Amino acid sequence: MSVLSELMQSGNTWAAERAQYALQVHEAVGAGQLSASEAREILQDLISTDKLEESAADQQVTAALVFGVTQLISLY
Repeated sequence: MSVLSELMQSGNTWAAERAQYALQVHEAVGAGQLSASEAREILQDLISTDKLEESAADQQVTAALVFGVTQLISLY
């Protein structure tokens, strides 16, 4: 989760928005608003290769986002 928090401060708007969304999904699971399977599906869609390629210019930031979201997915 620290990777996602760092991305929120990175200055890359698209990455910060996705990182914040991923953390909100995680919080929703903790609050019982989403099931683990719903969260997994949302998070996997968030790092879908096609969608990332449209938005991402910086491969290092993209890799950090994928890593951070994958860490969350592994919790479920």
